[in-house]
Amino acid sequence: MTASCSSTTTAPFLGSVALPYWQTLVRVAEQVGVNPENFVASTDNPHSQKSLSSIPVEHYIALFEAGLNHCSDFGLTTGKSITPGTYPVLGMTLLSCQNLLEVLEQVVRYESLNHDLGKSQLKINQYESVYSWSPNKLLFPNENSNFCFHLIVSVFAGIHTFSPWLINRTIPFKQINFTGPEPPNADIYKDFFETDIRYGQERNSIIVESSILDWPVLNGDTSSFDALTSYAETLLNSRIQKHDIISKVKSILPESLRRQSFRIDDIASQLNISPRTLQRKLKESGYGYQTLLDDVRREFAEHYLVASELSMNEIAFLIGYQEQSSFNHAFKCWNGISPTSYREQK
Repeated sequence: MTASCSSTTTAPFLGSVALPYWQTLVRVAEQVGVNPENFVASTDNPHSQKSLSSIPVEHYIALFEAGLNHCSDFGLTTGKSITPGTYPVLGMTLLSCQNLLEVLEQVVRYESLNHDLGKSQLKINQYESVYSWSPNKLLFPNENSNFCFHLIVSVFAGIHTFSPWLINRTIPFKQINFTGPEPPNADIYKDFFETDIRYGQERNSIIVESSILDWPVLNGDTSSFDALTSYAETLLNSRIQKHDIISKVKSILPESLRRQSFRIDDIASQLNISPRTLQRKLKESGYGYQTLLDDVRREFAEHYLVASELSMNEIAFLIGYQEQSSFNHAFKCWNGISPTSYREQK
């Protein structure tokens, strides 16, 4: 594969976390002895957060990791601290749903209003239904890491903790699956979730009896559902439109590179536009597709080299190179040094 050089420098799109979601993490971090101010950039000073609607996702990850270093079950502790206020718009929307099925459908639809940490999916079957959650591969290339396990626990524990506000009891999970290995303190998770927990599975998921999806939401005002979902939809569309074509392409490319499916036709298809339209929009933004592709490869190569212990072969694959030699050549062209030297210097 031919490698080319690019001198254009742009910032990678990594995502954000809604301020209330961040504030829940801050409270838990403080409880375990972590100072949150050490994990927020000066431009995002916690004392001025009233003017902010979100926090860069990198700050959330750094603070969560610090909390995990202080508390071995930090993910579970975070999930236990969830309240309706943690989910600013989504929480009120869930409380206006008619039943649990509608609740889960809104979670899947509007989760990105809370964070870009991962993605929910829902599969409804006749007897058993499956809710699954996948960490954002851009941020977490190794889904089976210890960090990802605790992040997933925080999500599942949050669902468990939030459910009494909906149905006056916890949702009865039939089984929980984790892709990661069984942790040394596995008993605390079994005691909390009160269900069968399996490790080393194909996906991170919660299995429930399909019949419970008809259970009504007891504490909300269903008459406000249409208004709340309309508002959530407006926020979602605004969030999408707020990112220009460059950010949209950059948010798609990491996964497309990993799948070795990053031709301009592939990217245009994901954006539901024609390749010619994509080329025109990029040109209007001052970019050619190859230049943007090279920038993204360089940015995330540097990210993976510094923020992970992935091998050179793994990094090459993640950024779309079939051979490590092609990656080495491209990286030296971008930075003047080999990826190994870059990692050692950082």
